[in-house]
Amino acid sequence: MPGTDSSRDESRAAGAGFFIRLATIDDAPALAAAGSAFFRDTFGPANRPEDMEAYLARAFSESRQRAELTEPGARVLVATESDGQIVGYVHVRLGAALPAAASMPPCRSAEIARLYADRRWHGRGLGAALMDAALETVAGWRAEVLWLGVWEQNARAIAFYAKHGFVDVGEQEFSLGSDRQRDRVMARRLTRNA
Repeated sequence: MPGTDSSRDESRAAGAGFFIRLATIDDAPALAAAGSAFFRDTFGPANRPEDMEAYLARAFSESRQRAELTEPGARVLVATESDGQIVGYVHVRLGAALPAAASMPPCRSAEIARLYADRRWHGRGLGAALMDAALETVAGWRAEVLWLGVWEQNARAIAFYAKHGFVDVGEQEFSLGSDRQRDRVMARRLTRNA
């Protein structure tokens, strides 16, 4: 991918049992399967099955993953076990503007579009390692603010992001199938100027 440093394409999380590396187009099938499974596991019980299926078909198809992996400014970092199985990933969009509803001035911003971890890895440092990888990626790009949208009912994720320095700056709509939901927009300033 353009603008990446190959020396940082793979790193081992010390003693954690997983590797984090930059995804390639060849990861699209595995990323589609993993992303769909992580999303269903996290949000399936709280949503209507028909809305879940409609969203998964649109957001996690293999063709959609291929498109996202080749999107200018996209950086997808996958965490894999030693057998290559994806156990988590973070999708960063460099240059993604803050939503208009965010209570922050325009700046050089980047978005965490997705950050998911297999439930088996919750509480074992995988989420923090993926967050660190995202922060390293956007720092190399000189982003002033890193932002994300998180479902207002996902208290665990909101607490995780708050622990990593993100604060609530607004809200945006999220469509899950035919269900219109509200996401909190959270942001973390990376420079004093932002």
